[in-house]
Amino acid sequence: MMKKLLFVLFFLSSLHFNAQESTYHGDVMRYLTMNGTANQYSAAIDQLFELLGKQYQEYNVPSDVWSELRKETTPELNKILNMLVSAYRGTYEHEDIKNMIAFYETSTGKQLIADKTALNYEQQKEASVFYNSPTGQKILTSEQQISSRVGEVSEIWSRDLYRSLVDKLAEKGYVMQQ
Repeated sequence: MMKKLLFVLFFLSSLHFNAQESTYHGDVMRYLTMNGTANQYSAAIDQLFELLGKQYQEYNVPSDVWSELRKETTPELNKILNMLVSAYRGTYEHEDIKNMIAFYETSTGKQLIADKTALNYEQQKEASVFYNSPTGQKILTSEQQISSRVGEVSEIWSRDLYRSLVDKLAEKGYVMQQ
């Protein structure tokens, strides 16, 4: 009887942990979308295709091949965002992420993302209050650490994506000469 009770308690606690983990993950993904990070990586994919287009210009790769490869990069955007969740995990608690979302949903937060130089006086005061809060202070003090982690993750992701696309082009018979 005691073993069953312990098993049930363990099972319920693991469900609770998984639910919390799922919520944290979802909230970080939401934050990365609303703060423009997802758009930055989407633009990076576009730039990678521009680079590849120039590198493979003499091979006359048909547009349908490029379209096919571009479709295969949709999961890559989700992959980098998921990798970034891990980079954020070591620095920000779930409560911090919720506070960040709440701030960036305000008109001040949206303006800060769009163009911080265009903040009016009231928005500057609101931003100052946020950045003086515990979450805001954590953002400011961990900026270099997060930038370093994000940089490492981004480098790995972009290198792997480039290599994957070059390999797929090679499979289709488009091999760059050294």
